[in-house]
Amino acid sequence: MTDGSGSRVADSSGNGHTLVATSEPRWVSGPEGMAGAISFGNSLSLASENGAVVTDQSFSVAAWLRLDSALTGAELRFPTDWYAWTAVAQSGSYHSPFYLGVRNIEYGGEGTGDFHMHWNFTAAPIDGSDDGPVDWVHAYSSKELTSAELDQWVFVVGVYDLEAGAARIYVPTHADRGEEKLPADWPKWNGDLSVQLGHAWFRDEYVDQWPGSVGPVRIYSGVLTEADATSLFERGLLAGE
Repeated sequence: MTDGSGSRVADSSGNGHTLVATSEPRWVSGPEGMAGAISFGNSLSLASENGAVVTDQSFSVAAWLRLDSALTGAELRFPTDWYAWTAVAQSGSYHSPFYLGVRNIEYGGEGTGDFHMHWNFTAAPIDGSDDGPVDWVHAYSSKELTSAELDQWVFVVGVYDLEAGAARIYVPTHADRGEEKLPADWPKWNGDLSVQLGHAWFRDEYVDQWPGSVGPVRIYSGVLTEADATSLFERGLLAGE
């Protein structure tokens, strides 16, 4: 996010995963001392020509995210019949293999209707339907997200650890974490059509438009530990990374 203007975001790793905007983006200030950011109002999205990681192997996704009250309203709540906002995803043919952002988590299990908003990293199985052989796995922060978090930059890391059979989320900004185990018969798969910022891909359409800003994003092959996530967070704040 060092570009600062224009409709493209360069890949600083040199791997060629340039992100191209669907319309002229609005650049905004990123987290203090760091690069810029893009505001994702008005159905804006950015996409690369191909995926950044192979999703039938372990990987990690780290991003600076902000929910903007100018887009959400003063009270933090999902629109009717919405359950998630996705800031970073990677597309497969029918849906995204992972979703990093915010999700409504139903306390007490399905059917209770007791929903609460959390920072979330979702791992999706290969099955191209909503009622496949295994459930989608949501790793979410232990702390509920409230309106006090609006307009604040938060560093969020999602980890897909196939060796340990787990999905994890780290939120170093709040010294928070979450973990959910993958089912024993988890159908891993590679969905590598493109990296998406600002929304996700589900049921052959774009969903979960992010109502806020996205700063620097890093996507890694392999597993980041909690210590790694904390180090990235601190390096970003102290060194203007």
